[in-house]
Amino acid sequence: MLGNQIPKGETMKSIEMYETAREYLIENMGNQMSAGDVYYDNSTKTWNVKIISKTPHGILIVGEIHLDDDKTIVYVTPNEQVLKILRSKLKEERVLIDVPATALARIKATVPDVTVYG
Repeated sequence: MLGNQIPKGETMKSIEMYETAREYLIENMGNQMSAGDVYYDNSTKTWNVKIISKTPHGILIVGEIHLDDDKTIVYVTPNEQVLKILRSKLKEERVLIDVPATALARIKATVPDVTVYG
């Protein structure tokens, strides 16, 4: 594999897992939850999809769905835990700043506990 090139077939599989997770979330958790990033965990041999929540404070990761290669859901963060994570994250004080990408390394080195998105 060269650089960041995705092996043939992996992209389609990721899309299938994303769609399966998205449908599950709509049916079981409502329209405030959605599917996020998809990645393959080689140690558990599962496709993992982040559960995200759209809030006034932005998009927050609140759980995961794990699927096997047949798109069977083998784990979902329980609803009670999703709500607990969401409440906890909404209580945190956060600020968004707009800085040039070239300044991110300096910010990460200077500010403890900073999370950089993007």
